[in-house]
Amino acid sequence: MKKTLIVVICVLVLTNLPIFDFFLKENYTYSNIDGSFIYSEESGKGQSFKTCLMRYGYFLCQHPEKDKGDNNLYRTFTIKPWRFWEWADFIFQHERFALPYKRTRETK
Repeated sequence: MKKTLIVVICVLVLTNLPIFDFFLKENYTYSNIDGSFIYSEESGKGQSFKTCLMRYGYFLCQHPEKDKGDNNLYRTFTIKPWRFWEWADFIFQHERFALPYKRTRETK
């Protein structure tokens, strides 16, 4: 029982190391309410959530009419807790998962 627990913990820790990001992580996508801003965060390619927030802020500055009403940023990906190799993101980068969900036309 103790060996099994150690093996499970080792697998969880190893699969959450940054070296596996490129191969295992999902590409997260974001949008505003009307779909005029779309951003895809590609793991392993330097496109981060922080960059998404900066680009969305710039987008709102460039389009002041979009800054009125619902100017929230939405995640267009579903949370999949069974993907244990992404648990480090769930814990340490929870801001992206705290965004409200908006279903896109492709996923209907």
